Amino acid sequence: MPWFSARGYDCWALSFEGHGDSDGHAYLAAISIDDYVGNLRQAIRQLPRPPIVIAHSMGGFVLQQYLTRHDLPGAVLLASVPPSGLAGSSMRLMTQAPELFMQLNLFQQGNYQPELNELRHMLFSDDADLAAVDWVAHHSQTESQRAIMDMTLVPPFLQRRIAPLPNLVLGAAADQLISPQDVTETAARFGSTPEILPHIGHMMMLDNRWEQCAQRIETWLADTTLE
Repeated sequence: MPWFSARGYDCWALSFEGHGDSDGHAYLAAISIDDYVGNLRQAIRQLPRPPIVIAHSMGGFVLQQYLTRHDLPGAVLLASVPPSGLAGSSMRLMTQAPELFMQLNLFQQGNYQPELNELRHMLFSDDADLAAVDWVAHHSQTESQRAIMDMTLVPPFLQRRIAPLPNLVLGAAADQLISPQDVTETAARFGSTPEILPHIGHMMMLDNRWEQCAQRIETWLADTTLE
């Protein structure tokens, strides 16, 4: 946000219900994806005009559900959970990296605090600055179990159409959680071509080469005609 603000963009951030300083921590486990969609809708209504929404990981899944009911002038999805949900990536991790799968689940449940090098392996590129990894370690929290279940098994017949809109779908080559195949699936829903950024992990906005992600978004913004 400071990077884009310094370039003249009016930037806003949303903490979902049960996150950050928002209400809802006491009942976090029961909060659904639809609740998060409602949070996004409420936040957008407070802005002077409809924004371009940039969403990461679970936020990308929430944005997809929002766009099945509402219009936006543009959308950017970073390492987004794909339309089919987490089942595919969970199965891939379970079979190809079972130790990582177990660590991520324990981390999410609050039963495991990984060493910084382990957390870097989970969410960043191998050469990521440990200061950024440490920041994530101190600002992370458990996620809603209900929301995770909502994203785990997504029936294909519930995947409603998204109206065409300017969009940019980015993935990360060193992402352990969201594979290039997942990114391609998301882009297909938007009728666009996915882009995979090299040498960067799941935390695309915090990894060593986060600037290449920001610069790609800025180029897209400059090339996209928005009314």
